Amino acid sequence: MKKSKISQIISILFLILFISGIGCFMFVPKLYDLWKEESVLSFHNQSIYYQLAFYACYILCLMIIYQLMNLFQQVYHGSPFHKKIVSALNNSAILFMMLFMIVIMKAIFIPTLLSFVCAFICFMC
Repeated sequence: MKKSKISQIISILFLILFISGIGCFMFVPKLYDLWKEESVLSFHNQSIYYQLAFYACYILCLMIIYQLMNLFQQVYHGSPFHKKIVSALNNSAILFMMLFMIVIMKAIFIPTLLSFVCAFICFMC
């Protein structure tokens, strides 16, 4: 079977995104404070539940990126009809549902349009 260069490029992009995401993990509070609106509390002034949910969403997103990276590597190196691809898709769907649950709970307590849009996108994926 002809190897797809597009899947290799996407896999490399996911790898770069995954490595930069791991590198930025220590700086999450500073990045949060950098991009927040002025009316929003700083990260350290948020409740511990909000901080834990934020870190959980960050870790879930890294896990989703890792699953997708493995999926595209498998497509490039082998057949697109392999059991590893099915398990990667199942795992990423479960992770998206977990992310949806966290974001929808946040949207109930702090309702913003962005939270509902993120929850909708996670639900549709």
